[in-house]
Amino acid sequence: MTPDDILANAERLIADARHLHDVGRSRSAATLVVVALEQFGSFVEEITKEKFPHAVVHMGIFGDKANAHAKRQDALAGHLYNFVMGELSTQFMFEIFYHKTRCGDPEKLLQWLVNAAAPLAFSDEQKERMKSSKEMQSASLLMNFVREGRLRHLREFGLYENSELRFSPASIQQVIELAELVREILVRSRNVLVPEPMSLAGVNMPAGIIMDDEGEWLLQLNHRHQG
Repeated sequence: MTPDDILANAERLIADARHLHDVGRSRSAATLVVVALEQFGSFVEEITKEKFPHAVVHMGIFGDKANAHAKRQDALAGHLYNFVMGELSTQFMFEIFYHKTRCGDPEKLLQWLVNAAAPLAFSDEQKERMKSSKEMQSASLLMNFVREGRLRHLREFGLYENSELRFSPASIQQVIELAELVREILVRSRNVLVPEPMSLAGVNMPAGIIMDDEGEWLLQLNHRHQG
């Protein structure tokens, strides 16, 4: 299948999950929406490999024993988080750039950053906007769902009567809405790809390294520009 075929398949699964949930079959909808998210992860794998044939697509959230389901979740969560953080951070950097230089040319932003004498710090207001952003919250929620194994449990809840965890219709509705927003973000992020995953403490970066929010944002920005 081509990346567009994979994307179309994911869209169909989300639509089917939405329909099943609306007619009271939320448990079956649970499995479909998780498979749809994993199809989005497969889409990310394929488009990244097309642009960077030797890319490292997975962060390693599940270690060395990850199956195909886990790898696709990993690829999607890392891509989405990196893109949303990068998009917001670039917007904030331009705001700082314009405030300091009164230059409205975005082409000159990167050179200004390279020549900056000190690390760039976001304002408290920008940090609050980052945290309150619907897309940032959604990317963080997806990352947490993946890291905690919630998507696996949700898929199993729809498949097996004796599943380990139970989920309410409202929680399944939340995941369907999350998947719909993920689809919107993937439209914008399709051509914004990196050859290696972002760095996240406790996953592919030593857990003992501690950074505040600002330091973590700066790390992502440096990685994004170097890529």
